[in-house]
Amino acid sequence: MKKSVKITVAVLIALCVALAAFLLLWQFDVFGIFKEYKAVPVITLAGSKKIVTEGGEPYEDPGYKAEIDGVDATDRVKVEGSVDTRKTGDYVITYSLTNFKDRNLVSVQRAVTVTDNTAPVISVKGDKKVRLMVGAEYNDAGATAADKVDGDLSKNIKIESTVNTAEKGKYTVTYSVSDKAGNSAKAVREVIVSKLSAGSVVYLTFDDGPSENTIKILDLLKKYDAHATFFVVGSNIPGNEAILKRMVKEGHTIAVHTYTHDYAAIYSSPEAFWKDNEKTRNLVKKVTGKTPVIMRFPGGASNTVSADYCKGIMSTLTTQTKSHNYEYFDWNISSGDAEGDGVPTKSLYVNMMSGIRENYETPVVLMHDSGAKGTTVQAVALVLKKATAEGYSFDALDETVPAVHHGVNN
Repeated sequence: MKKSVKITVAVLIALCVALAAFLLLWQFDVFGIFKEYKAVPVITLAGSKKIVTEGGEPYEDPGYKAEIDGVDATDRVKVEGSVDTRKTGDYVITYSLTNFKDRNLVSVQRAVTVTDNTAPVISVKGDKKVRLMVGAEYNDAGATAADKVDGDLSKNIKIESTVNTAEKGKYTVTYSVSDKAGNSAKAVREVIVSKLSAGSVVYLTFDDGPSENTIKILDLLKKYDAHATFFVVGSNIPGNEAILKRMVKEGHTIAVHTYTHDYAAIYSSPEAFWKDNEKTRNLVKKVTGKTPVIMRFPGGASNTVSADYCKGIMSTLTTQTKSHNYEYFDWNISSGDAEGDGVPTKSLYVNMMSGIRENYETPVVLMHDSGAKGTTVQAVALVLKKATAEGYSFDALDETVPAVHHGVNN
């Protein structure tokens, strides 16, 4: 073999040995020579790799941690991709990292889905409860609507109205809107059309019945085509069911005045009061099919005797009436028949007529129709005759009438 060939073979063998040695060192790297080159980054995502988030809310990434061969490398991670929560859909965020020698690229992805399950918000302009007199013009103030994803939807609002200012009643204006995802919202304005005008409508109210005197009062009201409100005591209803049915038939309002009218019992606690009161409401509904929505506190909301049984109870009860689906009414004209039985008819008549003539807003007259109030019946006859001749009319209380409230003293 020639000398040149021997040299070539020797070189090749040396190279092979060197390559083998390198590969062995690379593979096993006993001395850690290639440690930094071979290191594989590790990225750990906080939270889930698949996230569903609600549109319109700022997206906050749960974060991540990274290390290279046990050394923290979180600040070296490159994050690509973003989430626009103003648009629903699927987004991808990619987190990538190479080792300290810019080798061994590692990438991890997080999938983010933006959904829209939140309904728009409708804001009613102006008052949510509007009061008008019969014949007045109603001009709706409108509403605005906003959605977290779709933005301003005010132009998409649909308005439905039942308002008829030609007739007394309780009406609604309904505003509705839907966003692109199909979420819908509604808001309602209440419009109350009332016959109230200065000095023209009087509200006669009777507490503590029914009794035989209630029948006489109903006869008088029918004679003058007048209507009134009867705050009944539940314990007086058994045996007088026909009277309640007649009240409903002839267009009067039946309201609740507790079941026992026993101050010590009903004012011992709020729970005791409502339990007693609801007993009458349920009985009235059973007899007439109508559920009362108006009530009166025995002694009125301003009574102080309740403090003998429970301090502060009237402050509590007056704030709870709405949650029990009631409006409570006190009075601003007193006939004076609460002072005792047999109060002279003339005295009652003068008290009522002077009060009616002086009250130019919502005249609510307090009377009693229990069995001992015979002079009240006589006074009612005089008032109906005189006030009707003077142009007054008599109506029953309902939800359209502005509530008359006393100041609370307990």
